Amino acid sequence: MYILAMHFFTKLIEMFSKGIILFESFPELDGSPWMIYQEMVKRGLNKKYKLVWAVDKDFKVPPGIKSVPFFGKLTRLQRYRRSFYRKHVKLIIDSNRPIYKENPESVRIYTRHGGPFKKCPDYMHYLKKMDYMLTLSPAMQDIDFIDCKGYCVDKLEDILPLGFPANDRLFDKTDLFGNGFYPALCTAKPQKPFSKIIGWLPTFRQHRQGGRIDSEKVFPFGVPLVQTEEELVQLNQFLSEKNILLAIQMHHAQAANFSKQAFSNIVLISQDLKYKMGVSTANLMQSFDALITDYSAAYHEYIMLNRPIALTIDDFEEYSSKTGFLFDYFEWIKGEYLKTTSDLMRFIENVANGIDTAKAEREQAMHRIHQYVDNQSTKRVVDFLVEKVKL
Repeated sequence: MYILAMHFFTKLIEMFSKGIILFESFPELDGSPWMIYQEMVKRGLNKKYKLVWAVDKDFKVPPGIKSVPFFGKLTRLQRYRRSFYRKHVKLIIDSNRPIYKENPESVRIYTRHGGPFKKCPDYMHYLKKMDYMLTLSPAMQDIDFIDCKGYCVDKLEDILPLGFPANDRLFDKTDLFGNGFYPALCTAKPQKPFSKIIGWLPTFRQHRQGGRIDSEKVFPFGVPLVQTEEELVQLNQFLSEKNILLAIQMHHAQAANFSKQAFSNIVLISQDLKYKMGVSTANLMQSFDALITDYSAAYHEYIMLNRPIALTIDDFEEYSSKTGFLFDYFEWIKGEYLKTTSDLMRFIENVANGIDTAKAEREQAMHRIHQYVDNQSTKRVVDFLVEKVKL
């Protein structure tokens, strides 16, 4: 009976399906695949092809979006459907959880979720072979090729310096205070907008599920620099005096061990609220007047906005020896370097006063990292796919 049901299911899909284009992103319906999906719909390619999202089995897919469970604990039927889609897909567009090719005639373009930065050979093995990979510029293309050759791609020209479609949203003007997003995160509801919003996007050090450790140094609250609850209280007081909001988005792989204390001027960005309000990471970045990060590819994205960036490097030695970088960090990554909480206070003071001490060096880094500083990467990528994949 089960075999008959599988046979009927297969025939039904073969009868009614068009060519399949399969999308994946994490978080779901986000990043570059989401931008490409929207552009394809805009161009009417959804009338010619079946556009389907590979999602976690528990993800609640919005109405009008076609999907198939690919991740999580799948039933036998769901595993069969996943295998069927892998074998019959025309084009795979993934960015985080790789969708491996089972059909040599399928084309896979890996859009990724960050530019080249740190050494992750195991991750390159995990990604496996792809036909194309996106990158940001010819300079980044060379670094990517050294990192990926033999694992993911075989030729330099398979790495495409077209930019990341996800970064197009950096240029969208979204008022996250006016639409209620930031007020919803604040314990004490602010009566007026803050004078400035500083975002803090740290990379992870110790994976929350165990196994992978990128730095031996452990931060008690999951963010660098801050070691005690008292330091958090002092930081919040200083932010309050400057009427600045510090919005922290923890890396999804980092253990959620931030302080449970409520602060007036420090908030943790809620992934659930982002989903609910349709806020992307690029929307968040666009809302930041300045950014604090460290060894995260978020640097590559935010630098396009040409706003102040601070870099926490208090565990640089530990991180370098444990994980390491694909380039000379201090040659490529420009901003205000922070080693202590006093340095952090100084950066906040500079932001409050409109002082950008690293602007000239950072602008040079921006044009080295990015061939294009615009919102046209989605168009460039879809134009490429239309031509090369014959959509």
